[in-house]
Amino acid sequence: MVALIGLLVASTASAHEQETYNVIVVADGPMPANITDSDFVQGNAVVFRMKDTTENASIRITLDTDLNGAFDNQSDNRSDWLVYACELTDNGTLVDEDCSVSYTYEFATNATPGAYAYQLEWSINETVTAVENYSILLWKDVHEEPGVPTLGDCFGIGCDVQDAVEEGDDQSRDLMLIAVAAGAAIGAIGLAISIRNDAKLASKVLVEEE
Repeated sequence: MVALIGLLVASTASAHEQETYNVIVVADGPMPANITDSDFVQGNAVVFRMKDTTENASIRITLDTDLNGAFDNQSDNRSDWLVYACELTDNGTLVDEDCSVSYTYEFATNATPGAYAYQLEWSINETVTAVENYSILLWKDVHEEPGVPTLGDCFGIGCDVQDAVEEGDDQSRDLMLIAVAAGAAIGAIGLAISIRNDAKLASKVLVEEE
């Protein structure tokens, strides 16, 4: 039982390989604006990339992680202000270490499935010019291996008797087929012996008549 539980846990842990969805934010808005793909499941990540080339433009993302419809709680996840490009020094390092061009949020493997709203704020010269709300639909990560019992499946003593009945029916059909095949084989052998005896008898009669 312990080994079986360990197998189930290992199967669940390796059930899903993380995928990252890209949301490109341009002057007209995010693309895609809403994530509704049923493949976006627990454990996946979403990355917002600032691609609005408007001069002195920046954006900020706030994700309603507690699903309460508000964006001002400390439990919500908020990005820094994102810009189209960060200024670099001659050796390729950031002039401003806080400068960001993208924001990534990874959903936990046990995150609550549902519609997560996110807020997108636009700013020009550090003045907010627009605020829009969109959503990310998070689906439950369901993974079942053929032949491996999943949580809720019955196995061992106390399972549905119907399984045993169906298995017994299959065995009965197999035994019946074997019996029929054996009977046919015996009948064929008997028929061959009978034909041979008849042939011997006919030969004997011909010899006696001569």
